[in-house]
Amino acid sequence: MNAPIFSLQPARDASAVSTQQQTESDILLFLTTNVQVVRKRLLRFRTAFLAIRPSNYFAVVTFDAAATSDVRKIVLDGITIDHYVFGVDAVDTLGYPNKGAARPFKLIPGNCDLITLLFRKLQPQFQHYWVLEDDVDYTGDPTYLFDDLGKRTGDLLGAHLSPGYDEWAYSRGRRTPGCDPDDTWLMFFPFYRVSAEALDIIDTYYHKGWDGHHENMWATMLIHAGRTVVDIGGQGDYVAEGDRNKHYYGHANDGFDKNGSFGTMHIRLWPGRRKNMLWHPVKPLGAFLRQRKKRFISQCQWVWGRINKA
Repeated sequence: MNAPIFSLQPARDASAVSTQQQTESDILLFLTTNVQVVRKRLLRFRTAFLAIRPSNYFAVVTFDAAATSDVRKIVLDGITIDHYVFGVDAVDTLGYPNKGAARPFKLIPGNCDLITLLFRKLQPQFQHYWVLEDDVDYTGDPTYLFDDLGKRTGDLLGAHLSPGYDEWAYSRGRRTPGCDPDDTWLMFFPFYRVSAEALDIIDTYYHKGWDGHHENMWATMLIHAGRTVVDIGGQGDYVAEGDRNKHYYGHANDGFDKNGSFGTMHIRLWPGRRKNMLWHPVKPLGAFLRQRKKRFISQCQWVWGRINKA
C-alpha cells in the first residue's frame, strides 16, 4: 500500500510492540463528531475492547470536511486517548478514480468506509479493524460481545446480509466493472469487524473503478473475491443457525429493511431491555429530535414518490 502524503503520527510507538504482537493486535475505531456527548459510551466500549486482549488498541476517529488531518490527544476521566481527525486532504490521497472523487466531498451517504481505508493505510499493523459508530449501544457487558466475535473467523463481520436489488435507495450509483450487475450484496455497518486482507482487497477494487454506497460495495467485493462474509445475528436468510438473534434481533423475511434492535427505522433515546444485544440508533435528545424530523420528511417523500408512480 502507498503511504498517505499527509503527516500523521501513529497511535502508539510501533517500536514498543514486537512484530508478533502487532500481527496479533486488533484496533477498535470509535467514530464520533462529539466526544463529550458520548463520553460514557465511548469509555465503556474502550474498557471492554482492551480487556479481551492486552495488545489491542483503541482510537477515536472524526471526519471534518473543514479540518486538516491530524492526530490529537483527548483526556476523558483521566484517560488519554488518540483522536484521529480526517479531512478532505486525507481523502484526496486515496486516488480512486470514482469512489469519493466527487467534489464537494460528502461522507454521507455511502462514503463512511473511506475512513477505515485511510486508517488501514496509516496504521497497517493490525490484524482486524473493528469500527463502532457513536449511536450504537449494547445491553450487557460489551466484553462478551468482543470476546465472542473475536473468536470468529471471517473477513467481514456485519449485520443484515442480503442480496442487492435495483430498488434499493442508493443502488443507482453502483459501479461493478467485470461483475454481474445482478450479483450484488447489501450489509449494514454501524458496527463491524474487517480483516486487514479484506481492506486491501476493497482498496484494490476501488482502484479498479468500482464505486457505490459502502453498504452495497463491501460484501459484494469480498464475495466476488471469494472471501468470507458473516452476518452476526438477526433472522436473515444468510445467518448461521447458531447466530440467529444472537448479537442483535431481527425479523424473518425482512430483506434489508433492518427492523429489530439494530437498524434504522426505530430511533431510540435508550436501548431496549433485551440483554446482550446491539441497538442502533440510540441518540442523545437533540440528535433524537433531529433524526425523527428527518425520518418523517424522508417517509413523506417516499410516500409521495409512490403516489406519483401510481
